[in-house]
Amino acid sequence: MGPERLGAFSDGVIAIIITIMVLDLKAPHDASLTALFALWPTFAAYALSYLFVAVVWVNHHHLLRYVENATAPVIWSNIAFLFFVSLIPFCTAYMAENRMNSFTTALYAVNFLLITVAFMFFQWTITRQIDMTDRESAAVRMATRRNWVALLLYAVAIPAAYLHPAISLALILGVAMLYSVPEALKQMAK
Repeated sequence: MGPERLGAFSDGVIAIIITIMVLDLKAPHDASLTALFALWPTFAAYALSYLFVAVVWVNHHHLLRYVENATAPVIWSNIAFLFFVSLIPFCTAYMAENRMNSFTTALYAVNFLLITVAFMFFQWTITRQIDMTDRESAAVRMATRRNWVALLLYAVAIPAAYLHPAISLALILGVAMLYSVPEALKQMAK
């Protein structure tokens, strides 16, 4: 399998994930601003999850540019990564349905921690198969540091959900911002 097919498969999975998430947005039966405002946890959870899926997609495509051969480890690490990403709609709906309570927010953070672990493994399977220049090696080291920072922030976000769910969600949003521009790492390595 070539890297193009791997990318096409991943694009399809991510498109389905976004579609599933949007199907959980239900219009209120009451045509009032109050009824619409009562859905703020659902909209907030959806917006954060949509942003995260977009960041996943951007970083995934950035990483796929380095795939020379879609070897079995690359394919299976990609499938594992997409599995955890595919849990985002469930975690989003569960958190929104329970109005972002501590447990569901902590579970949401756990899912993102698992996504990051799977992404790190996916990144490792790709980078170990290429001959990198010094600049690319520096970029990979920086990306690896960013992954460890993300893991730390998610690990903190899990118990932080029990202090206040907003703290946990702020940490999750911070990690999304950390990953929002994968090219920035490449530029910093120059």
